[in-house]
Amino acid sequence: MSETTPGHAATEQAVTVLMAVVPCGSDTARQILADTARAAEIALLETAEAVLALGGCRALPAALGTALKAAMDGARTATAPPVPQPYTRLLPDPQTIGVLLKRHRGLRRRALAAPHDLTLRNELDDATYTLCILMGQRNACTALRSAELLVGAEWLGAPVRGRVRDASTERHGL
Repeated sequence: MSETTPGHAATEQAVTVLMAVVPCGSDTARQILADTARAAEIALLETAEAVLALGGCRALPAALGTALKAAMDGARTATAPPVPQPYTRLLPDPQTIGVLLKRHRGLRRRALAAPHDLTLRNELDDATYTLCILMGQRNACTALRSAELLVGAEWLGAPVRGRVRDASTERHGL
């Protein structure tokens, strides 16, 4: 019989909140917590509790707030190593990406409302991973931006570069 300690539960809930806010996967959220605790020179549990307190709009101590912002910004802007040229790939179907984006947004909202729900966190982690894979990105923020640009371009009727259309869709003007 194993029980979750209150400290572990707070840390896991903070991971879920960070996954929804940044957005990122669970590994990146854990790294954000660890980097913040190290930079602010406080315990991981205290960092997790501070992240959870943000939902209640409580102010953070200056050092902790600065460290958390820096870690979150670092996760949002992390870049992958450059891909050697020439590199071409087909883009995924914008409608499929649109459905995934809608699901991802819903999961993020639900995760913020229920950070204790581990099943929900796993679903969000899976959706984030799937979006990264389909968009060919290693960073969740970059994958989300790319997906939104792809869906937006399709919605506006702009040609989507790299997408293969078959003869039947061309004939019918789709």
